[in-house]
Amino acid sequence: MRFGDKLIMLRRERGYSQEQLANMLDVSRQSVSKWEAGQSTPEINKLIMLADIFSLNVDSLIREEIELPDIENRQEKLESINKNVIYRKHGYTIGANGFGLYEYKSKTEIFGIPLVHIKMGFGAQVAKGIIAIGNVSVGLVSIGGISLGGICIGGLGLGLLVLAGLALGGIAIGGAAIGIVAMGGMAIGVYSLGGVAVASEVAIGGAAFGTTAIGRTPRGDNILQASDVVRYGQIKDFILKYHPHIWRPLLKVMSFFGELAGM
Repeated sequence: MRFGDKLIMLRRERGYSQEQLANMLDVSRQSVSKWEAGQSTPEINKLIMLADIFSLNVDSLIREEIELPDIENRQEKLESINKNVIYRKHGYTIGANGFGLYEYKSKTEIFGIPLVHIKMGFGAQVAKGIIAIGNVSVGLVSIGGISLGGICIGGLGLGLLVLAGLALGGIAIGGAAIGIVAMGGMAIGVYSLGGVAVASEVAIGGAAFGTTAIGRTPRGDNILQASDVVRYGQIKDFILKYHPHIWRPLLKVMSFFGELAGM
């Protein structure tokens, strides 16, 4: 039996449309149609994916002299699989054990990179795209447990602008933050604001360590204790006195949060 006929038989047994199967394989519906008509053959990685989907080996799929297992055996395998699957659509599978996998990759690409790539599920699912969302994500805008890129949001983030439990970046905001500008419970950077703030220039926090240190327990060359702050704007004036060339938007942010926290 030729490959295309096998594919038609297997797809119909599972109740998949050509479009559903195409979404699982991240190809177009037309590609599946051409495979079934014998007009083209899948790439090896797609053949491996097909073998996994239909619980067969690749040889059983592509070698015409090898017939598919008896339908009774295939149905038995299918029933066993379906017992552990409570939902499956467009590449999204949720098992009875609660583990699932979802992947979406947009057809629109920029320099060969998908505009949007979403890949989430059990295990290390890596999403790569301009906008990437996944267990591990890499992108210009990256959201995930581990996120790498330009703008990052996640448990662990590394990028230019990072919001994460552990944030490392140009501007880092998180439980623990390391960056040029760092804000967090524990903040380390050139300019730092946090419960514990360590900075090479300006540190504002409960415990502050820097060239200019402002806080309840400051340590540095230029010190302003929280108890000495008696008027609004005093933190701003104090920073300007020793750092007259500081970037003004950053000055406003640090002064605002410092006074808000009662520094």
